[in-house]
Amino acid sequence: FAVSSFFLAMQILTSLKALPFVAIATVVAFRNTCTVVIAMIDYTFFGTKFSREQIWSLALTTLGMIVYALQDINFNLVGYLWLVGNSVATIFNTFWNKFYITHYTKELKIQTSYGVSFIQQVETLPIVLVLAMANNEGAFYEKFTPLVMTTKLVIFSTCLGGILIGIAYPKCFSLVSGTSVVVASTANKAVSILIGMYLFGTRLSTIQVIGLLVCIAGSLWYAMEGKKVSKQKK
Repeated sequence: FAVSSFFLAMQILTSLKALPFVAIATVVAFRNTCTVVIAMIDYTFFGTKFSREQIWSLALTTLGMIVYALQDINFNLVGYLWLVGNSVATIFNTFWNKFYITHYTKELKIQTSYGVSFIQQVETLPIVLVLAMANNEGAFYEKFTPLVMTTKLVIFSTCLGGILIGIAYPKCFSLVSGTSVVVASTANKAVSILIGMYLFGTRLSTIQVIGLLVCIAGSLWYAMEGKKVSKQKK
């Protein structure tokens, strides 16, 4: 579990380091690249079979995100390097989780997916603490205390959301393939961008909106085809 906790901490760190330098579109594009790589590894090493329709849906999702991400003209080398690190951590963590969660929850049946999530997050705490000290996060506490209660509650809600994500991911890994989890995650990011357009007034071109719609359609297609394949096996 320590290895998984390390990769989880690296995902958090690299994501936070990259976001100030790159647009959300770039983050989604890198995550979509992870989806393709994970699908290839899922097929090669885990024996996951994909129907022709699932392959086409993955290709459609990839096409949609490429169309959207190409509109991001703000290239930043530092941000891209952090995203490369994030992608590597995501891919390794996906399959490390897949192996151990399947081993402990399905084969040995000595641990639930929620128990796995609890262990991972507890082991992540000392890693995050070391990273916080290395980045001198304690010096910024003085800026946190005078914030209004509403802002503090928003920050607290993001922590709660992180806990819920930590609980949900292991459960998903124990039920479906790693590719399915990452495709769903990619679709969530696309929807988040659309919500951000409404809440924060973010402007996107017509081509970008089309790319997002294509991505979401591809993800939904993949999910529907996955259900059909599962029913056929039963």
